[in-house]
Amino acid sequence: MQMFASKVSEGVYLLDTVALGHRNTIGAYVIRSSKVAIVDTGYASSQQNIFEGLSEIGVSPSEVDYIIPTHVHLDHAGASGHLMARMPNAKLIAHERAVPHLADPSRLIDSAAKVFGREIIELYGIPLPVPGERMTAVGEEMSLDLGGGTTATLMHAPGHAPHQICVMLDRQKVLLTGDAVGVVYPGMKLLIPTTPPPSLDPRLLSDTVDRLAQMDPSMLLVPHFGAKDDPGFLFDNTKAKMSDWVAKIASMRNEGLGFDQIAESMVAEVAAEAGVGDLPIYAKVLVRTSTMGIHHYLQKNA
Repeated sequence: MQMFASKVSEGVYLLDTVALGHRNTIGAYVIRSSKVAIVDTGYASSQQNIFEGLSEIGVSPSEVDYIIPTHVHLDHAGASGHLMARMPNAKLIAHERAVPHLADPSRLIDSAAKVFGREIIELYGIPLPVPGERMTAVGEEMSLDLGGGTTATLMHAPGHAPHQICVMLDRQKVLLTGDAVGVVYPGMKLLIPTTPPPSLDPRLLSDTVDRLAQMDPSMLLVPHFGAKDDPGFLFDNTKAKMSDWVAKIASMRNEGLGFDQIAESMVAEVAAEAGVGDLPIYAKVLVRTSTMGIHHYLQKNA
């Protein structure tokens, strides 16, 4: 029997969304105290796996108080409207720049389709709008009381996207990072930057990583993928890898290589670093998307 939920900390559970049938690629997290919050939702097409995971830990849809997408990219917020439709008591909390896209996802869908193609977006699933009266906007920071002595600080974390927030569980010092740190897939001993278009800003992302590191979390809960008890490794390597990729992609652009050639080169480099002949499809997509984000950033700032 396929299981979706696993406990990662006291009162905190990882839900594997099994995105497009792939385990250990896109996770959501449940914080369970007197109140219940879900941080990130996965793709719209994975929504039923969220409900299965909640059932495994004994949480009914009506018991969910908050849905907190860290940002509006489809692997983090795609199922938000679908969950809200079946969770009558839930409020959604998101950055103030994310709220308009959650209320009307049409621009988000069009933007994602330009990157991935319309057929892929159909596989990801189409987001549903979230009613404005059920949303609360975060500016630079807000505090959230989940009862039972559990409080969380929600903070703006730009760079990967201008509408991203991170969530720190204050007492536990557990940080839910969104895509402020790079990807470390289970079984792959390397970090891949998360630097997609269209709004990547490497300088802001580096500043965000520094600010999160200064908070000295004891554990990171990352969407791609799982609980990490080595925050320093992820913080340091996120900055180092991003800087390395920006330099390499800039060099290849200066040599006159086109985007497809650059992306193929980066996929081959990651495969070699991972010690595999060929990357899994989800890793290839990530490398290509992250290369595209840096390529787009360099074009804008040439």
